[in-house]
Order: sequence, then structure tokens, then C-alpha cells
Amino acid sequence: MAATARRKVRRRIRLAVTGTVVFTALTVTTVGASATTPMGASVAGPTLLGAGSTPSLMPSVRPAAGPRSPMPGFLLDRGRYTAFDPPETGVNLLPAGVNNRGQITGEYLGPGKESGFLRDRHGKITKIDLAGATATEVVKINDRGVIAGAYSRTVPFLSDPNAKAHGFLLDRGKVTRIDVPGAVQTEASGINDRRQVVGVYIDAGDNPHGFLWGKGRFTTIDVPGATYTEPIDINDRGQIVGIYGEDPGGASIHGFLWDKGRYTTIDLPGVPITIPYGINDHGQIVGSTLTDAATLSGARGFLLRNGVGGRVTPIRFPGAPRTLAVGINDRGQIVGAYENPNTAPSP
Repeated sequence: MAATARRKVRRRIRLAVTGTVVFTALTVTTVGASATTPMGASVAGPTLLGAGSTPSLMPSVRPAAGPRSPMPGFLLDRGRYTAFDPPETGVNLLPAGVNNRGQITGEYLGPGKESGFLRDRHGKITKIDLAGATATEVVKINDRGVIAGAYSRTVPFLSDPNAKAHGFLLDRGKVTRIDVPGAVQTEASGINDRRQVVGVYIDAGDNPHGFLWGKGRFTTIDVPGATYTEPIDINDRGQIVGIYGEDPGGASIHGFLWDKGRYTTIDLPGVPITIPYGINDHGQIVGSTLTDAATLSGARGFLLRNGVGGRVTPIRFPGAPRTLAVGINDRGQIVGAYENPNTAPSP
């Protein structure tokens, strides 16, 4: 029961973003296949469509009138916001991370289909699907271009919170599957340049736990007293940020920083939900606060420039009713998504 509730919490934001647009048919096609790389043992894993040949690069559209999608992505660099859209209509992008090379990763949400995407520093977008997967979630990317995420072979995550998930790493077209031993589900979410990976797994008793994986070894990450713990990102110093909660329903969600085995709660004042999404090597943290994860109500981005306990800098796209801040690199570039004030909200 707790695991089911936690999975609903994790995907409420995706559902809310997906619900902001009336989907049309996807027209993007991907071809080719790559080899798979096992992790520790020979396993049958998925392959990246498009990696066996030259990937199909779709330039990000920038209409003269501005972004057209209900929830565009953005890059914040030295005080300047640059918005970007998916290269087709009827689709939403949900950025998740940015590395020091300016590469942005995230989710490409279409009608009945979840894919990942990679946006290069020139604005070109590559759609990522793993062969045989009904859903591909692309989350963080490190400076070497290695991507962490999760996939399902059964049903899309958005249509069923109990969809069986496997974690993966994608490195130059090759896929490494990540499954915590004995777990019924594993999702990878963050990766650093030391190839340490964080994420969440569900044990045989349907209990959710966070994990840290490095050099073939898994370590469980559980905030004491929490019903669920979900690490989201890790920097090169081994500092981890994520969320936890005592309420299985997810009405109240707390952020946390894990540093050398010590947990510090991150709760911004006046809101029930604080989600730290990203941490860079300087210890700067970005995230979002909400009053309701199911509707993105009250979504506001924030930056903790001096880490936990430091001054809170609001991140709000100019004129946008709602803003999500989700990733930060060592150059201080921040990525996120915002509600487009120039498009009509969905019913």
C-alpha cells in the first residue's frame, strides 16, 4: 500500500504536466538499434532506438510569437530565461537535468506514450525510446553524457502507477540495466561523474526504499521514520537530495539532503510540499514547492545558492503562473518548465 501511494506521488507531477495539453498523434519516427550492455551479469535489456545509426535530431521550434505548448521548458543562464518547445505539436517536454556541457535531459510526453529526450546546447532535440519498452523515463545526465532513467515493458507509467520499472544507464548508445537484487521494481534517477547512481526500489513486501549504487554495490537510503524515501540527484561529492514523507498519501512531502550518512530536512516555509530536484558540485540546490502535486497548484521554483539553511532565491519564469525548477549544473545554469500564460489552460 505504501509503495503504491509513493509511486502515485512520484508521478503526479508527470500526470499534471500531461494533462495541460490535448494530445495529437505523434509523428516522430525513430529507427535502428544498439547493443545492450549488462551490469554485472548477462541480462536481456532494452536498446536505444536510433543509436545504431545516426540519431534523428529534431531542431527545437521557436515560433515568432513565442512558445506554443502549454508547458514549455526553460534554461536560466545568468539571469536570462530561454524557453524551448518540443519540435511537434500535441507533446509536452518535462526537463529533468542539465550537465556542464549544456545538455538537457527529460521526458517527452505524448498521447499514450512516454519517451525521453536529449537537448544539446544548440537546441537540437533527440527523442529517446528503449526498444521493447512501453515507457522510457529519462532523468539526469552527467558531464560524460551518461544518462540515468527507468523503463517499463508492461504498461506506461502514467496509465498505471504499478507498472513494473527497471532502472537503466545509457552511455553512447549502450544500455546497462539496473535492478536492485531482490527488488520487484527499480528506478534510477540521478548520476554523477563518478558513475554513482541514486534512485528508488520496491522490495518483495511492497515497501519503497531509496538506494545508492556505486562500483557494483547497492546501499539502501532510508530517512528514519519515513514511509517512503526517494533520492533524486547526486553530485560528485556524494551529496544526495530527494524527498521523503510520513504520509503515504503524499499530502505533505519533505525534501532532504544526505551528506556522509547524515540526513538534513529541507522544508521551505508556508508550503506542504518541498521537492529538491537537483544539486551541483558547489552544493547549490534547486527545486520546487507546491501546495498540491496532483494539480501543480502553487508551483514555484527555488534556488538555495548557499545550500541548506541559506537564502532562498525564487525561480519564476516571467509572467508564468507556475514554474518548476528541476536541475542545476556547476555553471549555475538552471532548467525547468513553466505554465505558458499565452495558452488556454486545459479544462
